[in-house]
Amino acid sequence: MPRESVTGTIAEYRYLSQMLASQYGRRHENFTGDGHLYLFESADVAVQFSLKLIAYWKQRRRHFTREEAHDLPIRIGCHFGECSRMHDGDAWIGRALNIAKRVESCAEPDTLFVTQTVLDLIDLPIYLFREEKVFELKGDYLPSRRLYRVVSVDYAVLAARSDDEMSAEDWFLKGAAAAGPQAEELAGERLCYKKALELRADYPEAHNNLGVILKSAGERSGAQTHYLEAIRLWPQYPEAHYNLAILLEEAGQPEEAAFHYREALHWRPGYVDALLRLANLFDALDDQFEAHRHFEETLRLRPEFSEAHNNFAVFLEKHGDPKGAETHYKLALEIRPDYADAHYNYAMLLEERDVNSAESHYRAALRSFPDYAEAHNNLAVLLHERGALSDARSHYLTAIRLRPADPQTYWNLSLLLRTMGEEELAEQYVRKSLDVLKDTQAKV
Repeated sequence: MPRESVTGTIAEYRYLSQMLASQYGRRHENFTGDGHLYLFESADVAVQFSLKLIAYWKQRRRHFTREEAHDLPIRIGCHFGECSRMHDGDAWIGRALNIAKRVESCAEPDTLFVTQTVLDLIDLPIYLFREEKVFELKGDYLPSRRLYRVVSVDYAVLAARSDDEMSAEDWFLKGAAAAGPQAEELAGERLCYKKALELRADYPEAHNNLGVILKSAGERSGAQTHYLEAIRLWPQYPEAHYNLAILLEEAGQPEEAAFHYREALHWRPGYVDALLRLANLFDALDDQFEAHRHFEETLRLRPEFSEAHNNFAVFLEKHGDPKGAETHYKLALEIRPDYADAHYNYAMLLEERDVNSAESHYRAALRSFPDYAEAHNNLAVLLHERGALSDARSHYLTAIRLRPADPQTYWNLSLLLRTMGEEELAEQYVRKSLDVLKDTQAKV
């Protein structure tokens, strides 16, 4: 594979892996050239994270544009044993880490191998597993070990348990497994984290994940309470700092938000989502140097981050570099051809020099997101100026339906109707434009 393809694939794996690990509350991470180390406090959490990572990575690599990257499986090894944190940093040492690495090297592609120490600790009735061969593991204190392949979790067994039989960790893992965008999934996940906290109030991962659910439901105060509690219980929790930072930024507290983004990056260097949010925040604070530096670092760590390319392009365009902006819009769309915002932003850049291409990108944005009000409006203006009045009228009306509080769209439609000779209807939209403008000013 070409070097850039290898780099991009590894970056995408790391992003997916870190995102999942954050949901499961990993306590340490170290990525090296020959593997990815995660430490968890619980064997059950480690095993269920591992199975989910294998499944998600299988699904993710099917969508790579690089054909040669489609067949890049991962192997995972899991072992339970003693290890120690070095006093001068976040490095860990211990024979258990070396054994886990040897177990991973024995695993087959897209499989999870574990030692007997893990089987002794996990909730065996909910897992499907089978024996593998006996292996001699280099550096092990035992001459040989039998390894086991964990195949799947039987969630039906877990679901059949009564509430009295469920531990805080059971509830947490049930919530993590239920994660999804649908309302019923969110409700189920919320209940699981609340049950986990009823049994164990000092569960930082449950506080953080519940905070995410509450924020998505618009319960910002409750979300903030749980993020703060997660940080109080575990000050080195990068995801809790990151989630709290977003909440603070949206609440108009940029300095406090920047502090927590930096904390997230301190405890998880290379946290690309935090880097991107901080880049956008620096831009809003008019610190161009830091914004530019954080955009570049984000894309160095994850070259195929389409949202980062789009945001960097907007930044470059705003600060007088249209050529650089065009490069990053194209990269964003090469990675994600159905990216509506990138099509829309690139169309606005193209309007002054290539109207046909601008129209093409507005239409592409609308194919991806038919209810994109701004794209309907801008396409209507472009068509209006080109004399395609009937088509422009249709897009103005759609924009008004989707965004009825914009006086300018009513005004533009009135001008178009006058051109078409529909004076009476044009006058109605003039009055509507003035009424909406008056209402808007009154609310301000």
